[in-house]
Amino acid sequence: MPKILVALDATPIADAVLSAGIAHARWMRAEIVLLRAILPPPELPVEVFAKTPETLAELAERNARTELTVALAEIPNDIVARIRVDVGAPWRVICDVAKEEDVALVVLGAHDHRLLDAVTGTNTTRVVNHIDRTVAVVRRPRPE
Repeated sequence: MPKILVALDATPIADAVLSAGIAHARWMRAEIVLLRAILPPPELPVEVFAKTPETLAELAERNARTELTVALAEIPNDIVARIRVDVGAPWRVICDVAKEEDVALVVLGAHDHRLLDAVTGTNTTRVVNHIDRTVAVVRRPRPE
């Protein structure tokens, strides 16, 4: 059975990305792997992680799993689906997991550009430029 990697984040476009992933899974008769990449904030000193009873990474992973579990419940029962949370730069995690899971398609969202994106590129741009899989990019509808 082919697999589709649906990369979700906490942005408003996530619902549209999930809907597109479900539509592609139906069309391809594919399994869905819901992915959330988490990256601890780089500006926090290392000491913060050592002093907290529950590390920030564990908290972020638990929250990501909770959000993906909610999304998983929205997938119809006739589609095989599971969740996965990985730590790292989102674009790199998406590329690595797509290869590791041997997916046929990656579905992810395009976001509004920020100033820094003009210099470094968005996660979506980086995925499209570095991945060896087919990518479906879901865009937010433009207001009329």
